[in-house]
Amino acid sequence: MRSLSALAGFIALLAVLVTGCSAGGSGGGEKAVAVPDSSVGKQLQWYLDAVNRTPIPDGELSEHLSETFLKEVPAAKFNELAKDLAGLKLEELSSTKPTELAGVTSIPAGQKYDTKISVDDDGKIDYLLLEPR
Repeated sequence: MRSLSALAGFIALLAVLVTGCSAGGSGGGEKAVAVPDSSVGKQLQWYLDAVNRTPIPDGELSEHLSETFLKEVPAAKFNELAKDLAGLKLEELSSTKPTELAGVTSIPAGQKYDTKISVDDDGKIDYLLLEPR
């Protein structure tokens, strides 16, 4: 189980991410990487899709995000941050474990993010970090 301090760090870094969204990078290529067919991969795919249709209803968020995660990042905050990530795609996977993935994602404006996601024993997201590169 991730510590609350790790989740608090996620909130702080996500705030930096949203602030940095308009800071363009050089537009990268269009290649997307296949998301693994695992519980964490399915949650990553859900997130990649969900950022394109905010606001995400509370009921849907509770299906995909752990209770602990939602206590640290309430639905309104999650939606506020997610709306600036429309078009998010996976560009690279650097680490693939049964319940954790790490790699690089990007948005159409060219901003790239070091991305980490993990799921708990119920298969719900308990950690999600997108840190501007």
